[in-house]
Amino acid sequence: MKYLPLKILPLFVAIALLSTLSCISKRPRPLPENSLPPKTAAEISIMNYNVENLFDNIHDENREDQTYLPLAKKQTLEHKALCEKLEPSWLKDECLNLDWSDEVLNAKLKNIAQIINSVDDGGPDILILEEVENERILTRLNKEFLSRSGYITQVLVEGPDKRGIDIALLSRLPLNGKPTLHQIPYVGENEEDVKWMARSRGILEVPLITPAGESLVVLGAHFPSQKNPRYWRKQAVNNLKGMIAGKEKKLMVIAGGDLNITSIEENETGFFKGIFSQVALISHLDGCKSCAGTHNYKNSWSFLDVLMFSKNMGPMGTAPYFFAPESVQVITASDRPRRFNVATKEGASDHFPLYARIRRRN
Repeated sequence: MKYLPLKILPLFVAIALLSTLSCISKRPRPLPENSLPPKTAAEISIMNYNVENLFDNIHDENREDQTYLPLAKKQTLEHKALCEKLEPSWLKDECLNLDWSDEVLNAKLKNIAQIINSVDDGGPDILILEEVENERILTRLNKEFLSRSGYITQVLVEGPDKRGIDIALLSRLPLNGKPTLHQIPYVGENEEDVKWMARSRGILEVPLITPAGESLVVLGAHFPSQKNPRYWRKQAVNNLKGMIAGKEKKLMVIAGGDLNITSIEENETGFFKGIFSQVALISHLDGCKSCAGTHNYKNSWSFLDVLMFSKNMGPMGTAPYFFAPESVQVITASDRPRRFNVATKEGASDHFPLYARIRRRN
């Protein structure tokens, strides 16, 4: 029998160990157990989740969705000419080469559903979603991948965003009226502002009814990104604040969404602490004290995503349900959000979902 020299043996051990660790790291990581106690019949759970570019792979007229098509459908001269106009270069490359095949799309849907189903053994009672392309892909997510969630209410109102990403809602609670998409009455400083503001996403209003028959209104929002001027978001903040204040006189109001307010911007403006806190209880200010954030950009955490509850749902409020601040959680599956990777089919979104509960008063 031949033996390896002692000087070489540690090298082989190190290589073997690295190989083993590499294999382990590629295995799917199980999602963490929900650390909250089981939801009771007296509670209603809410989650907000930006699912990042949840497109189907069918081109819709008047929508800039050509990036999210199967590669076989990207070989026309017309498609290639469209892609060549895009900037920066990575957008052009995705438009030309991203293969948004059925297999890839199914993997994206599966990964998103796994995260949603990781809470309450089948998803929250109310689920607010951002960056959903259309009713068609929302139906697929609901019926094929979230079927055990029992979502009887499904809402998506097409908005003016030319990319085609909209705000959607799924819920076990029945509708209590007609959903409405409210356009934010932006005022621009120049013609270019006005043009892009006209494409901006509105605020989705969905009236629901609780198991005991009380009225509840959910407002879903997706504010302009940090690529846009701050005063756009300021107008959106004041508009949503006014909607919460106006409806709170008669209704319980839950507002949720991706408001694109970074921690730096919050420190400089007080959009949450100074404006929204006047009319609402805020998930990451009133609860989740140890949470880092829902979005990580260049190692900086922010609560781009938020859940807010009208003041009548406070501890001394008059609404039938109250916000339970200890229930707020950022639903994590890794050290930071993992974008969906087409090659490996791992990851789901560049945002973590945000979760909370309301509880019926005794």
